Amino acid sequence: MFRLIGRHFKEAFQGLFRHFAMALSSASAVTFTLVLVSILTIIIGNVSQITRNIEEGIAIYATIDDEIPEEEIPALQRQLERIEGILSVEYSDKDAELDRWIDSLGESGEYYELYRDDNPLPRAFLVKVSSGYSISEINEKIKSVEGILGAEFGGLTTENFMRILSGVRNVGYVIIAALTVLAIFMISNTIKITIYNRNKEISIMRQVGASNNYIRQPFVIEGMFIGAMGAMVPVLLTIIAYRYLYEEMDGKLLSNVLSLLPVYPFAYQVSAFLVVIGIVVGLIGSLLSVNKYLRWRR
Repeated sequence: MFRLIGRHFKEAFQGLFRHFAMALSSASAVTFTLVLVSILTIIIGNVSQITRNIEEGIAIYATIDDEIPEEEIPALQRQLERIEGILSVEYSDKDAELDRWIDSLGESGEYYELYRDDNPLPRAFLVKVSSGYSISEINEKIKSVEGILGAEFGGLTTENFMRILSGVRNVGYVIIAALTVLAIFMISNTIKITIYNRNKEISIMRQVGASNNYIRQPFVIEGMFIGAMGAMVPVLLTIIAYRYLYEEMDGKLLSNVLSLLPVYPFAYQVSAFLVVIGIVVGLIGSLLSVNKYLRWRR
């Protein structure tokens, strides 16, 4: 079995060297495609990270009616937790609200310690929303709960921004799928030309009793090597370019909320993804081409 596998690899390498110009042309096309895939994957990965950071940072601030007695707060909290799409509800009493207000003002906030004994701030719930749910719809449901004085969050601008990020991510997935299909088509055409050039060789192999599977294997291995060759340059560019971008931007776009994914392991995960895509594309492209030819010749 090992000798047979070795023979398949030997024939695949011989096919690559005999038709090196075509293999290089196909690998170059795959390289260009995978560079685009790399750029899109980096964008999608960081957009997903930014979206998660924004989602984690957004909370609905629900103020509690002062007429609600303290002993009824746990029941009110449980009522909010039962609303679909709410991830967590954290209670903040008057002292905690005053502390938060003082912290937000910095040094000048110390003045408001005077209001500690006669605190005018309302109690509140800090509500986190599960990913995938409309924060504005949940905000309206919270407002309708008896005992809730009001509820607010970052506003529709924040929600629309998150929807735009989600749309960018989905469009990126579609483009990556389209580029993958394009790469498969290019490798398939290259293998097809190679098969036609080796038509006599395949005929002789058939005459001596070689099965379709035996004939197919070298071409499949050849396609996988073409795909792997095409992934080499994108892998290097991904690691070098992303490290440079990350260091130049100090790991973030504008603020810590819009932070970039760290070079390690993200750039290396993208690189591994490119190699896998290259090999799989080569495998599928060569299989499609060889199978079509072998069926036609039968």
